[in-house]
Amino acid sequence: MRKRYLLLLVTAFFGVAFLAVDRYTRDITGQTTEQAVREPDYYGEVLFSRRYEKDGSLADTFYAAKSEHFPEGDLTVFSEPRLLVSSKDDWVLTADEGVMRGNDQALKLSGNILIRPLDSSDPMRLETSRLTYHIDKKIAETDELVTMTGENSRMTGTGMMFDASRQRLELKTGVRTTYEPVQ
Repeated sequence: MRKRYLLLLVTAFFGVAFLAVDRYTRDITGQTTEQAVREPDYYGEVLFSRRYEKDGSLADTFYAAKSEHFPEGDLTVFSEPRLLVSSKDDWVLTADEGVMRGNDQALKLSGNILIRPLDSSDPMRLETSRLTYHIDKKIAETDELVTMTGENSRMTGTGMMFDASRQRLELKTGVRTTYEPVQ
């Protein structure tokens, strides 16, 4: 009878030991997998890229202070992106961060986004917190709060669609405008 209890005890001990080793091994493997996902496979500093239309004219110029590519999800993260959109009137888009997935033609910008004319004498400014810029269509859109300021005016609204090619801006909902004429 004692041999049966001893055999049962030894089996239980080895079972618990096996589970502990398995759990420990999973923890170690899980950490290295997470670290591999968070580490970029390549990176660059002071990125500069020009894109041209089919007719050879300049479509846009892209700058970034830093870029990192993460293999998991084929994701590229840009620090301090700046995009110069060439059209009838050139526009500059700046942000704190930009993200692009694979060969997707959508650049997702976030943090202190500013859209302004290249001509510094033009006082118009568009500001928001998140924005998606469709590179091939030259269209920027957001569902966030947008503030547009110009000479003696301020306009706010939720959601925006800006077509740089057609020079058209559409605020979607909750639009409020303040205008103060020059005295």
